Amino acid sequence: MTTRQGEILRALVKEYVASGEPVGSQILVEKFSMAFSPATVRKEMSVLEQMGLLASPHTSAGRIPTDRAFQLYLADLVNLFEITLNQKAELEDLYRSAALQLDQLLKTTAQMLSQTSNFAGIVLAPNSVGSSIKRIELVSVMESLVLMIMVSSSGAIYEKKIKLERIVSQEDLYKISRYLNQNLKGHELGDVQERGLEFLSASLADLGELSDIGTQVTQAIVYNPPDQTIHIEGDTNLHRKIYELTPDRRKAERIITQLENKDYIASIFERMKNLPQVGSQVGLDIDGEILSGITILGKGYTLSGKSVGALGVIGANRMPYEKIIPALDYSSQILSNVLSEKSNIELAGTELKVGEIEVTARKELPVAEHRAKAARGKRTK
Repeated sequence: MTTRQGEILRALVKEYVASGEPVGSQILVEKFSMAFSPATVRKEMSVLEQMGLLASPHTSAGRIPTDRAFQLYLADLVNLFEITLNQKAELEDLYRSAALQLDQLLKTTAQMLSQTSNFAGIVLAPNSVGSSIKRIELVSVMESLVLMIMVSSSGAIYEKKIKLERIVSQEDLYKISRYLNQNLKGHELGDVQERGLEFLSASLADLGELSDIGTQVTQAIVYNPPDQTIHIEGDTNLHRKIYELTPDRRKAERIITQLENKDYIASIFERMKNLPQVGSQVGLDIDGEILSGITILGKGYTLSGKSVGALGVIGANRMPYEKIIPALDYSSQILSNVLSEKSNIELAGTELKVGEIEVTARKELPVAEHRAKAARGKRTK
C-alpha cells in the first residue's frame, strides 16, 4: 500500500465510523483537506477495493471499509490516541470510589468500559491457578448440594457448586471449612493441584466422620478448580446494535449466540492478557466464520508485574476508538496499580460474609432458605 492509499484509507475509515454512511471521494477531499483531486481519490479507492479493503454497497458511489481495513486502521493508530485529562480524572475518581473487594472493582471497570463505548465492557478476573488460597467457605444450598467459595490472595472470589455424596449440616460444613483453611491457606492452588491429596492425607483423620466429605471437597479443588470469572456489562447494548447494523436477522442471531458464550469470550481475553498495549481482533479474524462486523479490543493487567487478567470492549466495527483505546490503556494501568497495592493488604476489612452468599444462593435456589436459617439458628445456640 502506498503512502497516499494509506492516507485515504485512514480518512475513509474515520469518516465511516463517524457517519455510518458510504464515503465518497468528494467528502474525503473536502473534509480532510487532501492535496489531490476527487478523481485521484476515486482511482485509489478502486485500487483499495481490489485489495479487499473497501466495498461498494449496492449502487452507491461511496465505499465502506471491510473488516481487513479496520484491522489495518487499528494496528496503525492504536498508539496515536492519548487519554484526555478529563478522562483521567473520571477514571481515577471511579477507582477511588469503588469498593476494595476485587469482584466489585472488576465489575465497576466493566461498567465503565461499557458506558465509554456504548457496547459491552469485559473484564477477565485473575485465574485461580497461580493465586494462593486466602480463605475457603462451604455453604449449604439444598440437600447435598454445596456452594464452595474460595478467596484468593489477589482478593478474587471463585464459586463452585459441589454435589456431595450425602447430606451434611451447615454446622458440619463450618467445621470442614475451618479444617481446609487451617491446612490450605497460603498455598498456591497450582501447588495444591500438583500434590493432590498429599496436602491433607496426614490430617484427614482429624475430621472424624466428616473425613469423606473433606476428601470430596478437596478433590473438587484439586481436579476441578473454580472457573475463571468474566464480568460482562452492557451486553444488551451490544445485542441491540448488532440487530440495528445487521439486516439479516438470522445472521445477527448467530453473532449474538456466539457472543453469549462466556467460555468462548473468556478464551479470547485469556489470549489478550499478555498484550503490552491495546490489541484488536476484527471480524472474521476472530473466529473465521461468524463475527463479521465485530471488533474486540483488549489489554492485559498485572499483579506485581505478572499478567493475571484482561479487560476490553466488544462492539461493532464502528466504535469511538479515540475514546475507548486510551480508556482501556489507562484503566489497565490503574487496575494493575490497585491490585499490587491490595496484594499487601489483609482482607480483614473485606472478609467474606457467608450470610450474604447464602442470600445469593437462595435467589438461585429458593428452597435453601429454610435450611440456611435453621443452620444459622443452630450455630448461635
